[in-house]
This record gives sequence, C-alpha cells and structure tokens, in this order.
Amino acid sequence: MSVTASPSTELLARPGWYRHLPAGQDVHFLASGVVAVTGNAVVQEAMNRPELVADHPLKASSRVLGPNVLDSDGPGHRAFRALLAPILAARQVERWRDELMPGLIDDLVDSVVGCRTDDFYGTYAHRLPYGIVSAIMGVDRSLEDEFHTLTRPLAKLLDHPTVETEAARQSLPRFLKLIDEQRSARGLAPDSLLATIERTRDRKAISLTDSEVRATALLFFLAGTETSSAFITSLVYCLGQHQDDLAGLLDDTAREQFIEEVLRLYPPVQTIARFVQEDLELGGVTVPRHSAVLVSLAAANRDPRIFPDPEAFRPGRPVRSSLPFSAGPHACPGALLAKAEFMLLLERLVRRCARITITDDRQGLESQSFTRPTGFTATFTPRTA
Repeated sequence: MSVTASPSTELLARPGWYRHLPAGQDVHFLASGVVAVTGNAVVQEAMNRPELVADHPLKASSRVLGPNVLDSDGPGHRAFRALLAPILAARQVERWRDELMPGLIDDLVDSVVGCRTDDFYGTYAHRLPYGIVSAIMGVDRSLEDEFHTLTRPLAKLLDHPTVETEAARQSLPRFLKLIDEQRSARGLAPDSLLATIERTRDRKAISLTDSEVRATALLFFLAGTETSSAFITSLVYCLGQHQDDLAGLLDDTAREQFIEEVLRLYPPVQTIARFVQEDLELGGVTVPRHSAVLVSLAAANRDPRIFPDPEAFRPGRPVRSSLPFSAGPHACPGALLAKAEFMLLLERLVRRCARITITDDRQGLESQSFTRPTGFTATFTPRTA
C-alpha cells in the first residue's frame, strides 16, 4: 500500500506539484479531500475505472460550456467522440499532413530561423496550431490572433478545473459569435469541422443539440491549440538543451525517438481531474466517494520503476508505458493529428537550423495542465548551404 498524507493543498498551485510528493508512492491523500495519483500503473488503472467520472458540478468548464466531450461519461461521451471521429481518422490526418501543414510549418520556420527570442511561446508557438485548427474549423486564418486572445481565458477553465472566471464567461459568447459570423460569411466547406460534425450527428442520429455541437467544436479548438502551443515550446526547449547538432535528427527514426522522449517528459496535458462516484480501490488503497482525484500523467511518465533515471533525456528508451495522450475512454482523440504536426515541424526545423541554443535559462515552469518551460531565450542558427 503506497499512501501518504499532505498537510495542505498549497502545493497544487505549483506547476510540477507532483515533484513535491514522496517518491515511490502512488496514492497521496491531501488535507482537503483531494487525492493525487502519480504511479504509472495506478494512473493507467484510474483512467480506465468507470467509477472515476469526468462529469461533476465543481468543474468550471461544465458550468460555462454546458454538456461537452471533456466533461461527459458513458454513452454521452461516446456520442461526442463520434462527432470528431471522421475529422481525426487516420486517412483524414494524412490529408491534413500532406496538404495543410507544410505551408503553415514553413511559415513558422521561416519566421524563427536566424532569430533570437526570449518569448518563443507568446510570439511563435501558437501560430502553427492556431493555423491548423482554424483551417480545419473552416474560419479565416487572418483571425488567428483574435481567436488566440479569446481562447486564452477559456483555456484556463481546463488548466484550473474548479476556477471559473468572468473573463471566460465574457470570451465564450464572443468566440461563438465570431464562429457564427464566419459561418454566415464563408459558408461551411463540406470537409470543415462544423460541417462534418453536423453531418455526422444527423447521419448517425446522435441526440445532441446545436449548442452541444458548438461546445464540441470549441473544445476541439481549445484542445488542438493550447496543448500544441505548450508542447511546441517544450520541443524547442529540449532541442536547445539536448541536441547540440540538429543534423543528428535528419534521420526519421531519430526524430521519432526524440519526439517520444519530449512527449514523455512534457505531455501536452499533464494533469487530469476526476471524481469518485462510489468508494473504490486504486492500487490497493481505498479512495472514498466524492473525492476529487488528480491524475498526474507527468508523474506517471517519470515513474522510476518504469523509466530508470526518469529525469534524464534519453531518446530511444522504451516508451510503451508512456502516457502522453492519457489512456482509457478519455484518451486524446487528436493524438494522430498532434503527432503528425510535431513530426513535420521537427523535420522542417532540423533541415533549416544547424542548432538551437538556449540561454538565460531560469528553468521555470508555467501553467498546470498545459505545463511548459518558461524563462529562457532561444536562438535559431540557420544551416549553411
């Protein structure tokens, strides 16, 4: 039995909070009735237990957005996912990779090669995911910056699951109005996200309202942009810290192994909140009903029983138990799309850059779910002909 009690929940306000819990233990009871789960095997168990539910009145995202794919369970959750399945199927992802992503990625790489920036996340990282998701949504790319401004408060609903802000409540109608205006002005391309999910709903007779369909589209936008923005920042940081000569990543296998190791250390979503419907055992420990459970994917990916010397950056290590996109019924439906985006970006970066140098590194972390390195300067040195 691996249990520890924490005297307070103040540590939960810190990015990387799991690092401050006793090592080698799986279940941690916090004083306010919050239970943290950190061991790899127990995290996988938790994400597959039906007694641990996503739907709960404490969740700010549910209160602000209404019923949606993130905060539903059982048949309702499966119905929401069915709407997204056609847009995220392997064949469709291949099309996005071949037709949509190259131009967007080249634009981003063109803008960073030869530059030095102390705000890669704020200035550059969002451009690619916002461009991809805007195109899939079927909205004008010139509105990317406006979408970015509107979605930042909404992203905090996912980052801090019980914190509801007035900024989020004000951003939601403005975001939806912008989508509706785009829909009226441009129409819906047959392969756009909104057209696809409405067509799927009607063809499969899925009982969801128009507002629930819009909430699904909004969460697709949030999940596809904020998670990728954070991960792309982590990718650039790791390239600067762990790859002196980017020529070593011209090999396809080496690039894939590098991506997998960054995903292990910096999963796009690091913490997932769940709620216990009835008493259950996790890892041999009884967790009482009504507990809030924080499932730490980041901690699971650093479990030394699975990943020896877990803080070391070692591309090529076995990653079968790595959980970058969660597990179970709520595993990320956009994992294929995200990996295609990351792999193609890395390929373009290593072909254009000789190296990425990290300086002025204050080794900071920011955010909770979408944790990313902060407080560093990145210099992108071009590859000579």
